[in-house]
Amino acid sequence: MAVADIAVIPEGVTDVYDAVDRAIQVIKESGLKYEVDAMSTAVEGSLDEILELIKEIHKAMFDYGAKGVLTNLRVQESKIYPTSINEKTGKHRK
Repeated sequence: MAVADIAVIPEGVTDVYDAVDRAIQVIKESGLKYEVDAMSTAVEGSLDEILELIKEIHKAMFDYGAKGVLTNLRVQESKIYPTSINEKTGKHRK
């Protein structure tokens, strides 16, 4: 199991927010557990699933009309530290 933090910045689009909404839709359709935050989205799955998801997001951005895509990706995969969204953030929720 891995947890990834994904922030996508499509380049050369008229409406960045609409493009990012499309990226989030791709994440929703993936079936992976996810949590949208103000500046990024956390996703939980296998490393292969997460990397495949990044490819799908990039394809969606280019299909949307982006001239480029900048993706900030942080991934944790560990056998000793918590690697689920809830384990990492559950105690901080109201």
